[in-house]
Amino acid sequence: MNKLKYCLMAATLLVATSIGFTSCSDDDDPESTMNPAEAEVKANKKHDTAILLCSFGSTYNEATPIYDQIVSEFKAEFGNQADVYLSFSSNTCIGRLEAIRNEAYYHIDDWLNAFAEAGYSKVAVQSLHVIPGEEYLSVMNTTVKKNFMIRDYPHVNVLKSANLLDSDEDTEDVATALYNHYKSDLADKKHILLLMGHGNPNDSYNANQKYADIEVAMQAKTGGINNVFVGTVDYGKMLFWPWDEKTKKPLATPNPECIYSKLTKYCADNNLQPEEVTVYLAPFMSIAGDHAHNDLWGLGDDDTEIELATPQSDYSWRMKLQHMGFKIDNTETHPADKADADHGIESGCKIKALGDFPEIRKIWLNHLKENWNDSDAWENGEDYQPEA
Repeated sequence: MNKLKYCLMAATLLVATSIGFTSCSDDDDPESTMNPAEAEVKANKKHDTAILLCSFGSTYNEATPIYDQIVSEFKAEFGNQADVYLSFSSNTCIGRLEAIRNEAYYHIDDWLNAFAEAGYSKVAVQSLHVIPGEEYLSVMNTTVKKNFMIRDYPHVNVLKSANLLDSDEDTEDVATALYNHYKSDLADKKHILLLMGHGNPNDSYNANQKYADIEVAMQAKTGGINNVFVGTVDYGKMLFWPWDEKTKKPLATPNPECIYSKLTKYCADNNLQPEEVTVYLAPFMSIAGDHAHNDLWGLGDDDTEIELATPQSDYSWRMKLQHMGFKIDNTETHPADKADADHGIESGCKIKALGDFPEIRKIWLNHLKENWNDSDAWENGEDYQPEA
């Protein structure tokens, strides 16, 4: 139910943003067609190497401190040899954060083009994505390689650095960080940790397997209780209740990979009723944004409608769980008295995303460090140019 409201809000924001950009343009002003990132890059260039941190972005205030922390940590590690910048691939997120923070944010390709024009000879592109999915591959293969390296600036040397869950070791490190945080809450069978990942709607991407791998790695740490489950908000088989990708309607029968099936099987295997089980909810995403607030916690849902929040409905996971009878732990959520805040609050929200964990942020940092001095890891587009 609440998704219609948020779609309308997003559409209104997009129209308003478009109108704002149109009203500020001037066809007779040559500066109106300039790359908006160029002036900032030229003013702040101190080295010959740039590091570009790439994320989809978020319209939520709670996300900005995490991004600020990540930028700060990369500057602390590489600041004496490279200039560090943050980029988003979502224009909606860029427009929203510019409005609420009164700061300039730019698209990935705007930053890249500005780097080349400012004379950077080397550019390291560090993904802040969680899985090697459609968004990650679009950035690395199309925006960075095809457009920037091959088509536009083949002379610039580029290092493309991996997403969070690039290797089995990464999976184990993330699972360890998360389990250690929730360990005391998962000591008995009457407590469950439920993680919501984003997921790829396209099943042809092997990236969705990363969620299953995390679940296996965390289950292995529970001493046989196996009370950690991972689902997604955008991948049909791993939704709360499976959907038919063609009809966009709930399937008649739930599959074993969906959250509903996992929870009901867990209760049956342990001779428990949902009313006896407390569930901890957390986003398996880099930041606590729209999905964490609305699809997971349902801060915009009307709690008087819990009886309508069936497992097949469009309500949040929290509401569906309560409909099924589960108890929800509210230790790590948005303050109840600020649930109506427009796109979150800058402080006070206790929802913990992956970027909140220093151990997990360090994985992104280490991905760049491990290839920084490897000359073979840096490449340019000259080898892809047609012969004269």
